[in-house]
Order: sequence, then C-alpha cells, then structure tokens
Amino acid sequence: MSKALLDTERFLERIENTQKQLELLKRELMRNIQPTKRRVKSTLYGSVRSGDITEEMIEEAKHSLFRELRDL
Repeated sequence: MSKALLDTERFLERIENTQKQLELLKRELMRNIQPTKRRVKSTLYGSVRSGDITEEMIEEAKHSLFRELRDL
C-alpha cells in the first residue's frame, strides 16, 4: 500500500472516532438539560370587579363552578 492510502485511511478513522465522540457528547448534553421551570405568580388582578367581594358574587361563582346536574 502506498503511504498516501495509509494516511487517508488513518485520517478517515480519526474522523469516524471524532464523530462517535461528538454523538456521545451530544447524548450526554441532552440528558443533562433540564427544562426551565417558569414561576408564574398567581394573581386575581382583573379577575374580580373593583370593590369588596359580596356574598352575591361568591354565590354566583359557586353556581358557575358547581352546576346542578340538570344544567348539564
């Protein structure tokens, strides 16, 4: 075999090894990435009409949440 052919084979083998290493690194990186958790602060701003919450408003909310079976 000629020296150029041996160099080419060795070079291709090095490329293959590098590709394998890159795949392993990529796999390791993907396993270590944790999805970021957004912290959403709950607020009632804009959910209730301004002023104090009345008993009527509470009853209305209960009715809309817990409807009777005949309403279904």
